[in-house]
Amino acid sequence: MEVVTATLIKILAGMPHLAILLVGLFLAKLFFQVTSRYKFSEELTAKDNPAFGVCLSGYLVGTGIALYGALFGATGILTEDAAGILVGVVAIIILMRLGVVVNDAAILFRFSIRKELSHDRNVGTGFVVAGSCIATGWMLNGVLSGVSTSLLTSIRDIVVYWALGQVILILGGILFQFITRYDVHKIIGGENNLPAGISFGGFLVALGIITRNALFGATSRLGEEILITIIFALVGMVLLTLTRIIADRVFLPGSPLSKEIAEDRNPAAGAIAAASFVVAALIFAAAVNPHPTPVIAVEPQASTIEAPALEPESAMETAPVVGLTAPETTTEQPPERPAEP
Repeated sequence: MEVVTATLIKILAGMPHLAILLVGLFLAKLFFQVTSRYKFSEELTAKDNPAFGVCLSGYLVGTGIALYGALFGATGILTEDAAGILVGVVAIIILMRLGVVVNDAAILFRFSIRKELSHDRNVGTGFVVAGSCIATGWMLNGVLSGVSTSLLTSIRDIVVYWALGQVILILGGILFQFITRYDVHKIIGGENNLPAGISFGGFLVALGIITRNALFGATSRLGEEILITIIFALVGMVLLTLTRIIADRVFLPGSPLSKEIAEDRNPAAGAIAAASFVVAALIFAAAVNPHPTPVIAVEPQASTIEAPALEPESAMETAPVVGLTAPETTTEQPPERPAEP
């Protein structure tokens, strides 16, 4: 009964934090709506537009992943956590929206994303935008787990690491074009190729997971952390390139993956490619961590055991046992959250 009561108390204590994050999610969606030219209600209900639905779904998932990062290091006491959570939520609302702008300008730059989503109902484009949003969410999740020395430093770190993540996504888009045998922009934008969009979106999500792993627990030492992130991103890109080759040879040995996607427009091929990228990224992130969780040893507590009373004649022959030391234990501590004002 005590376990049930303690669990319910812990759940109730987290309800205020849950409410703040839900409000943050709603505000992020509202901010996206008022700063874009999409008519959300018309696209989702009147036009039943699946392309915009996929895009918006990816945006909400990415925002949710980022909001999860806003609670890293929280004490569970709202009065102590409120300032740090507020900074994280505001940063997420703004930077998630800017991530969509970066996607439009530098990743799918050879055609208008708005035209493809709203007019052409291009679901492949929707998957690429969704993948980019989820990748940005993963990156922000990692950034918000870092340790900063002050509020202003925390804001600076969030913006710098977000910008670094966007550069990595742009370079990833160039790499994806290089490792495929078809023109990504022509196939997705010109031919409305769904499998190509699914594959590209999965690639971006995988790159976001790898970058998140590099940024998780990052400090305010920008030069060092940027170098670590770049190295991780480069190794991750090599891994994803090898994954593309393996998926081509192992999962679809009867026909080239590029042919299945570009010519046969096989959704199964696109899904296999995307899943392969994401699984490889998750395994890599689990295996390698540049900022391991610190383990702090607990000071051993000495305990003294008094020797039993001895007869006078045997006291000189037997020495008492004193100073018995308890075995050392270690306690895993969670990463520190950014400093609050």
